[in-house]
Amino acid sequence: MYVTILHYGIKNEVLTYELPSYCARFECADMEEYISQNLGFSLSNCDWQIHEELPEIIELHNQEYA
Repeated sequence: MYVTILHYGIKNEVLTYELPSYCARFECADMEEYISQNLGFSLSNCDWQIHEELPEIIELHNQEYA
């Protein structure tokens, strides 16, 4: 399982991380806490999406800053 994060900053970044197996049980709030605490992103300046397989193309829809 993977999480892709679109981080808005001075330079916008799209980053994909492989998640540990225990993340499969996470609810939305749990995943947001993981992103904030373990990956170090502020949820106020990023969007995220979960994938079962490593993505080749990421499409983000209805994003405030996109």
